[in-house]
Amino acid sequence: MAIPDGLLHSIASLDPLPITAQKLIKALDDENQGPAQLAQVVEFDPAVTSSVLRIANSAAYGGWNKIDTVRDAVVRLGGAKLLDIVLGDYLKRMKVNAPMYDLAEDDLWLHSAAASLAVKALRQERPRAGIPEIANVAALVHDIGKLVMVRYLKADVKQVLRLRDARGISFVEAEREMFNCDHAEVGGAMATKWGFPPEVVGAITYHHQVPVQAPTPTIDAVIIANLAAKAIGTGLGAEGMDLRLDEQVNRRLGIDFAGFSRVCIQTMVWFKDLKASYGVK
Repeated sequence: MAIPDGLLHSIASLDPLPITAQKLIKALDDENQGPAQLAQVVEFDPAVTSSVLRIANSAAYGGWNKIDTVRDAVVRLGGAKLLDIVLGDYLKRMKVNAPMYDLAEDDLWLHSAAASLAVKALRQERPRAGIPEIANVAALVHDIGKLVMVRYLKADVKQVLRLRDARGISFVEAEREMFNCDHAEVGGAMATKWGFPPEVVGAITYHHQVPVQAPTPTIDAVIIANLAAKAIGTGLGAEGMDLRLDEQVNRRLGIDFAGFSRVCIQTMVWFKDLKASYGVK
């Protein structure tokens, strides 16, 4: 479906990403950029530096050996996780209410963070599935299209739910029928504007496509991560667990129900630590 002109104009007029995020996206695209160069990108941003050191010293990232420098933190975390942290802080600061999805102020950020952690757990569960590190970033921003949808579309969640129930379709399908696009397509357009790598753009755009027409490990990982994040109780809102999934995703990643359960449990453990580190109950 084509994104309506009004939404395209809204995307074109979006504020740019924070300069630190812009620099990191470019640096990660340059194979000559090592930990020292990546550290230079963030070390003059006090808020980012604080978050990077806090997360690098957390239990999820081997925090029993304390580190004190940004460069050591980059070595421990990796470049993609560095971008993940910068974007996560950006999403958290946005504090967006999303009544169209029945999501409260922190719900979108918490769901996004949980999805990113779920990809990390999935990569740990299926190390040979070929899931790249950048999939963590894709999972973190997979729902960014909702930011534009709630800002520029005047729709009551009850309208979407009535259409869903009347037609016997999913919430996302009802979204498409009402607005001629869904939040995944809008998110993909946003990611393109912001200069994200094609791998990330594709995962955002197609994480609700059934079946996935051109699957990649990143798209499949984001689909499973979204499900896992919802399964542990984040980002449910009006949509809840009303998802249509490509039945071949599990087969492509080689994950069964027991493996998915382990991913969810590990995600819950890390998610609890993450909320504690941010002082979120």
